[in-house]
Amino acid sequence: MIQLKSVSLLLAGLVLSSTAGLAQAAPNAALNAKFGVCFSCHGADGHAILPTYPNLAGQNKDYLVQTLREFRDGTRPNAIMSAMAKPLSNSDIDQIAMYFAGIKSGK
Repeated sequence: MIQLKSVSLLLAGLVLSSTAGLAQAAPNAALNAKFGVCFSCHGADGHAILPTYPNLAGQNKDYLVQTLREFRDGTRPNAIMSAMAKPLSNSDIDQIAMYFAGIKSGK
């Protein structure tokens, strides 16, 4: 029983510590719910999970807006990003661009 309690406490600690960074990077649940798919590749802190994905932390807001609109509208073709950007409104794009632009770029 003590061992099970220790494992439960350890798991709870790991969950809390892993979500603490997300809570700081994504300050509210609505943003996380709306743009969680972005965070799954580009990281909630704007630092990509794989070296082949771009880091978005600290990127210029206007650049991010333009790029996402180009993906969405098909003027910048990319099978993955076009599909991700297709359902985004201009307001959504502005919101996610401001979010990533507002993150410090150093990891």
